[in-house]
Amino acid sequence: MLSIKKITPALGGIIDGVDFSKPIDDHTHHLIYEALIEHQVIFFRGTNISPSAHLDFARSFGQIDAPHPIYPHVDGFENIVKLENNADMPPDTNSWHTDLTFKREQPFASILVARSVPEVGGDTLWASTSAAYARLPEKMKAYLCDLEAIHDMGDFRNDFSVGQDAETATRKLNDAVGRFGHNIQPLVQQHPVSGQPYLNFNEAFVNHIIGLTTNESNALKTWLANHMNRPEIQMRWKWQARDIAMWDNRITMHYAVADYLPAYRCMNRITVISDGRETSSQLAS
Repeated sequence: MLSIKKITPALGGIIDGVDFSKPIDDHTHHLIYEALIEHQVIFFRGTNISPSAHLDFARSFGQIDAPHPIYPHVDGFENIVKLENNADMPPDTNSWHTDLTFKREQPFASILVARSVPEVGGDTLWASTSAAYARLPEKMKAYLCDLEAIHDMGDFRNDFSVGQDAETATRKLNDAVGRFGHNIQPLVQQHPVSGQPYLNFNEAFVNHIIGLTTNESNALKTWLANHMNRPEIQMRWKWQARDIAMWDNRITMHYAVADYLPAYRCMNRITVISDGRETSSQLAS
């Protein structure tokens, strides 16, 4: 029997009663999807999910992402990213971000499985960008609704420039900017399924607010980052091995806390690009 326990008023739900050692039936799948839309990020404790079941579960929600251009993958499963970190391989996700907002098609969801976690530390925080919007003053809502932001590869610039000579770093960085490019999106958007308005802003990938000077844009970005970095719209998850987290990437941002080094942490992630339920609804209409 499937049960759901709310974690915070803003977001988060723990689901119990799902057996990942066998295919998920349609009714259970529907309940999981509805829970994701309602709670924005959902968790399953201590599962027995295999890499092949992980892949099947992700595919049941929509089209999955291509192999990651930088991160390694799980042996035999090129679509499962292997996020493996220790003192020799420090993480690069310890900032508030919404995954890959600089891409033309922003991913729908991510499904993360904890394979090995440190004894202490290594938690992940999520924040609700719809709750962040709801807490804005009315005049600020009106101001932001007409603004657009430029998203680019942001913090990922470090992956192409740290630890190399300037000439090599410049060449690799310019090549990466050409490959990943930019994306322009409204600062305020509406969730395609729930209809909730949300702030489409994250400090890692939003580079500039269109129509403002660099100084004005930086000031507004700092204001938004401070507004969204509040415990009232956040939740924190302490991982145990074999936990699963699934989050709606359209309406949340997250922060993987890098406080556990030199300990080892290994997570497996699949990104679902498109929402299969949303696409089916659009075709039906």
